[in-house]
Amino acid sequence: MATSRHANPPLNVRPDAELKAKAEEKLKVRGLEMTAFVVACLTAVDQDPDGFLATLEAHWPPQATRGRPRKSRHPTGE
Repeated sequence: MATSRHANPPLNVRPDAELKAKAEEKLKVRGLEMTAFVVACLTAVDQDPDGFLATLEAHWPPQATRGRPRKSRHPTGE
């Protein structure tokens, strides 16, 4: 079995580009960076899930649609 050169698995997310840029700037002026912020959030949800998630409740994004979009039907019903 091949081993990964990375000790930890990746976490891939695709936030809105404008939102990401604004958040990165707000973190930067505070001397923080995005990866450390995400790790801090994961630590917080592990250590105090109810308390931490309650602080995010008003900011939670809508549920994303999963999978491929449905094929649209031909306008004539064919």
